[in-house]
Amino acid sequence: MKKGALDLETKKLDVPGTFGDGLVPVHIIEGPGTRADAPLVVLLHGVHGCAGPTPGNKYGDLARMLLELGARCAIVETSRRRRDRETFCEDREAWAHEAFRGKTFRQDHADAVAGIEAAAAVAAPGGIWPFGFSLGGIHAVLAAGDGSLSFTPAGIILAGSGMRVRPEAELALDLPILDTMPDGKFLAEAAGRMKAERLISFWGTLDSTFSEEACRALVEAAPLPPERKGFVVIEGADHAFRNYRGSPSLKPLEMISSYLGRAIF
Repeated sequence: MKKGALDLETKKLDVPGTFGDGLVPVHIIEGPGTRADAPLVVLLHGVHGCAGPTPGNKYGDLARMLLELGARCAIVETSRRRRDRETFCEDREAWAHEAFRGKTFRQDHADAVAGIEAAAAVAAPGGIWPFGFSLGGIHAVLAAGDGSLSFTPAGIILAGSGMRVRPEAELALDLPILDTMPDGKFLAEAAGRMKAERLISFWGTLDSTFSEEACRALVEAAPLPPERKGFVVIEGADHAFRNYRGSPSLKPLEMISSYLGRAIF
């Protein structure tokens, strides 16, 4: 291990991927005094996302918040043709096509599972909590319901993940990965078979991709008793939890980490 920013202990694993450069980078992050039995939160990004421990990256920022609470974290980034997201500035569609053109949902799901498993291999004896944003949450639910995980998660955490997108967001389904997604019935059936000790779902009231109803439906499909499921509404947060009441802010992530600090220990 080597010392990372802010005295964090980081270890990078290059896991074989399914597409493009053939790599799924996994960063394992701990604080210098993190307990060996601390829960491990495995962060999965949304579709076409970029995830790493760098300050300013959403997943790196959230990982540091969770580490301050005593958790350990892993950040998974899926395989792709290129990793220079900054080259495309705000042109998200051009980035999606150039980096992921030809990648299927099944390939992306396999990458997510490989990243979770690689992180889980270094987690013992602490519980493992896959935490996915948007498509990453769908991957987490499917993995816990299709038998692809070698362990039963201590919990699944979702942020902006639902059964079906809003009608006004359906144009995005023509983009790579999303254009080969299975239908909602497939996800509902997998959610109904989900094996996990707990399920926590976050939804922002300014989410323009998934409605509250669609996100609640995913939670309701999980075969867990009500006391082991939670649905948390974040007032003013957008779909990505990057903005608060329309302005860039860490507040949605701070609210999520505060809730998890009470829930996962």
